[in-house]
Amino acid sequence: MRTEICYSKKLEIPDWLEELANGNRLLASILLQRGLDTKEKAREFLQPEYYQPTHFSEFPYMEEAVELILSVIKRGEKICIYGDYDVDGVISTVILVELIRKIGGEVIYHIPDRFTEGYGMNEKVVRELAGEVDLIITCDCGIANYEEVKLAKELGLQVIVTDHHNLPEKLPPADYILTAKFLDGKHRAYELPGAGMAYFLALAVLTKVDREDLREFFLELLVLAIVADVVPLRGENRYLLQTGLPLLQETQRAGLKELYRIAGVDNLEMITEEDIAYGLAPLINSAGRVLRADLAVELLLTEEETRAEELARELDLANKRRKELQEEIIREAKELLVSLPAGEAIVLYQPHWHEGVIGIAAGRLCEDYQVPVLLMCQKEDGKTITGSARSIAGVHIYQALKESAPYLEKFGGHEGAAGFSLEKGQLVIFSKEIKRILAAELEKAERRLYVDGELPLDRITLEDYYALRKLAPFGEGNPPPRFVAHSVEIVFTRPTTGNRHLRLLLAQNGVQYSAIWWWAGEKEIARVVDLVYSPAINDFQGKRELQLIIEEIIMAGGESATWKTGEKGSVAGRSGIQFEIIDLRDWKEQGKELPVYNDGVYYYEGLETIKVGEVINRYQKGRGRTLVLLSCPPSLAVFKELIYTIRPACLVLAYNKRDVENGSAFLKKLTGLIKYAVNNKGGQLDIYQAAVRTGEMEESIVAGIQYLAARGLIIFNSFTPRSYIIRLNDGSQKGNYRVQEKKMRALLRESFFFKQYLLEVNSDRILEMI
Repeated sequence: MRTEICYSKKLEIPDWLEELANGNRLLASILLQRGLDTKEKAREFLQPEYYQPTHFSEFPYMEEAVELILSVIKRGEKICIYGDYDVDGVISTVILVELIRKIGGEVIYHIPDRFTEGYGMNEKVVRELAGEVDLIITCDCGIANYEEVKLAKELGLQVIVTDHHNLPEKLPPADYILTAKFLDGKHRAYELPGAGMAYFLALAVLTKVDREDLREFFLELLVLAIVADVVPLRGENRYLLQTGLPLLQETQRAGLKELYRIAGVDNLEMITEEDIAYGLAPLINSAGRVLRADLAVELLLTEEETRAEELARELDLANKRRKELQEEIIREAKELLVSLPAGEAIVLYQPHWHEGVIGIAAGRLCEDYQVPVLLMCQKEDGKTITGSARSIAGVHIYQALKESAPYLEKFGGHEGAAGFSLEKGQLVIFSKEIKRILAAELEKAERRLYVDGELPLDRITLEDYYALRKLAPFGEGNPPPRFVAHSVEIVFTRPTTGNRHLRLLLAQNGVQYSAIWWWAGEKEIARVVDLVYSPAINDFQGKRELQLIIEEIIMAGGESATWKTGEKGSVAGRSGIQFEIIDLRDWKEQGKELPVYNDGVYYYEGLETIKVGEVINRYQKGRGRTLVLLSCPPSLAVFKELIYTIRPACLVLAYNKRDVENGSAFLKKLTGLIKYAVNNKGGQLDIYQAAVRTGEMEESIVAGIQYLAARGLIIFNSFTPRSYIIRLNDGSQKGNYRVQEKKMRALLRESFFFKQYLLEVNSDRILEMI
């Protein structure tokens, strides 16, 4: 599929906007590009103190709903909060349960079981509640439950629906419906999550009973839902997130504190939306995906530290199981795709795949292959197939399912994601029909990739990165700034972390930058490409450098990069690099002094503190013309990357035999790094940092972690593409560690033999290796 890069090519930046951006024209241009074209809009966006917050009275029927709740409490009647099993539903439930408890009401809650009840209200549950409660308040659901609400009313229950989903053609006959979708579509609060409606209902009740002091108590919860539910970070959502994020630092909730610990969120003063998206939200979501969502509700409600610790441990195990299931599905799906044509929609069914995880797996495959993906599995009844669909820009997956409606029992969703179910007997014909529909859509589709402008690599600076951070917090509707650079040369590529990710060295207009492309370790790339990237920071041992995060690589004809079998490290074209070699190997054993090189940059990886000149590792750049190797690079690919990054005029071989260590020394170092991470970093271990400290390959670090886990010595979960959350274990639950041990030792041997070769090879052969 051809990709079109879209952005406004002619922007006239007014003086007032450049002044508001402190003279940074790049920041000013992005503000303009994103529609912040008046002084009022731009100031509100950058400075929340200028924003005019939404008042709860702006929501229709709010006052009436508050009166109903207070009258029910006054009569001593019971309330049920009816929530949902995702983060938004969990947070909504916690807000409303705590609200009722704080003002003296009697309350219970119900979270649907994803597998037996499905989304929304359930007829059987409503009938059971009719004999126990007097008022049902739904949150993050209910707007589409006409029949269930009607039944509740017939059974004598009062019902308040709070929801944020699109309005159906026929509204449920609730006593009151609270939703931002009753507002004008341009209203600043129109895109609130479900927890946003629960929060504003809480504010209205608290104001009525003179307990406005509890506002921040609920706001700290709301920010979790705003990030996790991927609502657009504009207007009210952005304001609430900006003002609510700092509150997470001082939380008194035992459950949240345990979530921080499990997720490795140790620097609360710097907590960001990424900590929520990659750390906290997956833990909360995992309960509803593989266990029961009320586990997460109980965790956030409990005031007992011991109970919070127990529940957080259960969530951690659930999240680990979710990740294992997810990786199994992705691996099996990729094996099935080997025999299928590339570029077509992916429609796969395996009866044993887990219903709660296929949606995440479909999303990953859709991102990797850039085609619509439908994954299906069998429900426990043995008769029903359930599926999740994810799509790319330009292919409306909900409309495709709508065309296939005769073969489906039910379906729902939107342009990019959908869920559906069908009878098992319809599987073959449905698969054939949906493939036909999607093939036709793909043939006429043109992918549009929106960026913030064209920015050649020689025009981006570290100062720009810091200026652009003023646009944070980032998320849906306010993504990190991304730019296109045309005709960029790919100087060098190196797959890393077991071919999962790809490190690149890029050149344009006389400058070079290192870059990382997550989950692209096996992609085929041309020598000269158009590049879509975001600026980021590479922070190692206090040295901060600009690094690029690759979003997309577009090759000739507008085609995206394609999949290949990963290589250990490749160079685009001939290197053209020539340098003098000075051989000082084993200078320590020979009792010599290492000369001082005034223009030297010193490569060292290990645990020692080196106090000489500018010291770098494999991920850093240096400014010197003489590259001094104080330690052996762990592979030819890393060696090449160093040479192509530094481009030295002189290479000094200054490593020593005594520094080349065996596998047992590696395990000792890795174990020490893990213990330090557990005791000082909330268990968060950076794979790249560990690779530098041990002097080994990234995949060796991963293999070492897997080996220690198989020995029962640690428990780990992936956190970000480059880090794990690790906890120590007592060794009582050992697995079959021999396979992991064999893999780890094979990787370490490969590194050891390369280092030995560098110690012994004739220096004249070094140039031939590059």
